[in-house]
Amino acid sequence: MTLRSVSAILCLTMLGAAVQPVRSAPTQSEQRTVQTILRLERGRNEAILRGDAATLARMTSDDYSFITIRGELRNKPEIVKGFASGAFKYDARQISDLKVRIYGTTAIVTGRASQKGVENAKDYSGAYRFTRVYVKQHGAWQTVALQTTLETP
Repeated sequence: MTLRSVSAILCLTMLGAAVQPVRSAPTQSEQRTVQTILRLERGRNEAILRGDAATLARMTSDDYSFITIRGELRNKPEIVKGFASGAFKYDARQISDLKVRIYGTTAIVTGRASQKGVENAKDYSGAYRFTRVYVKQHGAWQTVALQTTLETP
């Protein structure tokens, strides 16, 4: 899947969500899925702090696209290599304000992260907001896209 495809899916998913009727409460299945996605987010954060490239590779789709807080576009091989080599290193990273929306086999997470670390000798410390997209493929949830925006003081 290309970046254009991921962007189109995200736009269509969000458009579809805008025209769906509002429900008073999520179903039990949706509640379980929300808890699964929250566990995945916490697990991903822990893997980032440990520099666990194998776990990050397993949690990430092969066609993953990531737009960093500096506006750089990265893919799965770049991220896995960065953590495996130690070029990406985080001393501290906290996630908060997580909100999960479920649309069938797609989950969209918005949240906030505050971190202290470097990537390829560039300081990536600071606070930012993010939107991450998960898709359930072959019975497992994997992240397919991430967009981050640095918060301004």
